Amino acid sequence: MLIHKTPLMAGILALAFAAPALAQTPATPGTADTPAAPPAVTMPPADTAPTGTAPAETAPTGTAPAGTAPAGTSTTATPAMDCEAEFARRDTDGSGLLSETEAPSYYARARIDGKEIAASGVSKEEFLSACDGDAFDRTEPEAGAPFEGANSFTENQARDRAIAWGVTDVAEMSKDDQGIWRSTGRLDGADVNVAVDYKGNVVATPK
Repeated sequence: MLIHKTPLMAGILALAFAAPALAQTPATPGTADTPAAPPAVTMPPADTAPTGTAPAETAPTGTAPAGTAPAGTSTTATPAMDCEAEFARRDTDGSGLLSETEAPSYYARARIDGKEIAASGVSKEEFLSACDGDAFDRTEPEAGAPFEGANSFTENQARDRAIAWGVTDVAEMSKDDQGIWRSTGRLDGADVNVAVDYKGNVVATPK
C-alpha cells in the first residue's frame, strides 16, 4: 500500500522521530555542556621544603654547620710565646739576669736536664735560647696517665717535673700507695690537683 507523503504527513513523521530526544532532561540554563574539571592539586608554598627534606640552610643531623669545628675539637691555636716580652716580664728587678724566684720553670727544667746554671742567674741570651727551643713546651701526658708503678723520683724531682710543666705554687708532695706523687698548685691561673707518675707524666686536673 503506497502512502503519499503530503507536507502535513512529513511534519507528523518528523515529530514522531524527534519525541524520544525531546523526552531527555534538558540542560540547566546558563551552564556549558563541558566535561568536569579534574580536582585541583594543592602545592606547598614556594618557600616550604617538601616533607622529609631539610631546608637548604639547615645542616643534616650529625653534621656540624660550615665553619664550625666538630664537637671536642679545639679551634683556637695556642699563640707562640713572645720570648723577649716574657724575659722582661720575669726580670722584675731589672738586673738582666733571672733568679730562680723569677724563672722557676727554667731552673726546674735545667735540673731535670742536668744543666748547670751560673750562681749569678740566667742571662737573657740563655733564656731566649731556651724559649726559642722546647724548654717551655707543655708535653701532653700519655693517655691513661698517671700510671701506677714503682716510682723512683724523689719528692724534689717530682716537684721539678710539675714546675717545669708550668704548675706554680706546688705544695708539699706525697706519694700514694700506687706510687704516684700528688700535690696541689696553680696552672694558668686556676687551682689544680697535680700528679706525677713513675714515667714522668704530669697530670693536672681542676680542683
